[in-house]
Amino acid sequence: MPNSRALVVKSIKNGESSLIVSCYLEDIGLKSFIIKGVFGVKKSKFSNALFFPLNLININYVHNNKSLGYIKDAKSEVFYESIYTDVQKSSVIIFLSEVVNSVLKEDIGQNKSLFNFMTNSLSWYDKIDTCNNFHIKFMIELSRFIGFYPNINKQEDNFFCLISGTTTSIESSEKSISGQDFRIFKQILGTKFEDLYMIELSNELRIKMLNYLIDYYSLHLQLFKTPKSIDVFAKIFK
Repeated sequence: MPNSRALVVKSIKNGESSLIVSCYLEDIGLKSFIIKGVFGVKKSKFSNALFFPLNLININYVHNNKSLGYIKDAKSEVFYESIYTDVQKSSVIIFLSEVVNSVLKEDIGQNKSLFNFMTNSLSWYDKIDTCNNFHIKFMIELSRFIGFYPNINKQEDNFFCLISGTTTSIESSEKSISGQDFRIFKQILGTKFEDLYMIELSNELRIKMLNYLIDYYSLHLQLFKTPKSIDVFAKIFK
C-alpha cells in the first residue's frame, strides 16, 4: 500500500459521518479521498483535526483514478503550535488554503519543489511570533512554481503590468502597479520570508497589495476564484 506525505488542501463533510478530502501528495500530486467514520462515531480512527486546511500528514492510501480513493491510516507529520490557535494566523491559513485549492485545480501535477516550498514556508510561519505580510509573500513565491513569477525586466522600470507579468518603462495597461505601490511590490519581491518584518505596511496598503495579487492570479489562471475569506482580512489586520 502506497505511503506519502500529504498536504491537506480542502475537506468537505459528506453525509453524517464522512469527509471528502483533497490532498496534495508529495509523490503523485493532487488526489481526493473519502474518509468514513470521522463524525458521530465513539471510537473514530481519524480525528477531524488531522484534516484541517494545509495540515501536513502522513498517509497510507489506496487510490483509483476513476473514483475517490480512501485513506487507510493517517497521522500528523508535524505538530503546529500556532497556525490553528492564533486568530490572525488561522485566518491566513484558511485564505491560503483557498488560493492553493484554486491553483492546484489547474492540473499542476506532481511537483516536489512546490510541495517542499509550501510545507517549509508553513512550518516557518508556525514558529514565528507574527508576520503580517506572510500571505502576500507566499502568493508571490507560489507563482514561481506555476509559471508566472513576476519578471523585473529593468531595475529602472516604473510599472509592473499584471497582464504580461513583467515590469515596463511606460504604463502599458490599466492593469498596472505604479508609484509607491510598485516600490513596495518590488521590495516584497526581493525580500526573504525571514526579513519581511522590515517591511511595514498600513492595513490599507496591505489589502491593496493583496488585491493586486488576486487580480494577477485571475489573469493568469483560468480556474482561479477569489477566496471567499478575503473579506475577513480587512478586520483581522487592523
